[in-house]
Amino acid sequence: MIQIQNLHKSFGSLEVLKGIDLSLEKGKVLVIIGPSGSGKTTLLRCLNLLETPNEGTLRLGNTTVEFGNRRKASKQQTLDLRQSTGMVFQSYNLFPHKTALENVMEAQIVVQKRSKEEARKRSIELLAKVGLSGKEDVYPHQLSGGQQQRVGIARALATDPQVMLFDEPTSALDPELVGEVLKVMKQLAAEGMTMVVVTHEMKFAAEAADTVVLMDDGKILEQGPPQQVLQNPSSERASQFLNLLTEKEV
Repeated sequence: MIQIQNLHKSFGSLEVLKGIDLSLEKGKVLVIIGPSGSGKTTLLRCLNLLETPNEGTLRLGNTTVEFGNRRKASKQQTLDLRQSTGMVFQSYNLFPHKTALENVMEAQIVVQKRSKEEARKRSIELLAKVGLSGKEDVYPHQLSGGQQQRVGIARALATDPQVMLFDEPTSALDPELVGEVLKVMKQLAAEGMTMVVVTHEMKFAAEAADTVVLMDDGKILEQGPPQQVLQNPSSERASQFLNLLTEKEV
């Protein structure tokens, strides 16, 4: 489903990704953890070309793109990758002047050219899926942060992506609202949705991930099943980071 080989990304003289190799099978959940500035979000954004890698190979589904030596994604490849992925951001990025229903309908009508009737039916189903039945006609400012993020998840699901990408989806939420978002994400994982999740929620990583990747300084420091990476890391640096997280949760 996803194959990344020797992926590099720099911003000017700052090298943010330093040769990433990763793979993820269909229906599996990959959780990426690591300290701030380790390259987690940049890696996630490279998967749908919100950031363009400088070097390496990216394969998602039937689309393969090689970067470097003046090679880059074509417009069609970029479109294919973006249509194959649904992304949920840290900030909710909802249209403030549109209702929850209209936010979920928008991409279906504009990008997928679905009829308004079809998009409306699908959007009502998805809002129910994320626990927001009865909130269809409510505007974002009338919703809690957790509810807004769940609208964001419904919107990302509306285009029927092959892969869902989550960029620290609970980081902007008050602690009491985190659980309602993680519950929806766990439900998606249980249903077999392929997911790549950047998060600091270690309990979610332990319970929902098939593979956990720990990044540091633009490289993969640890990679494996959650029990191995979270409970028995092989490097001192990984142990230090995980101990700090544990101390913060106490």
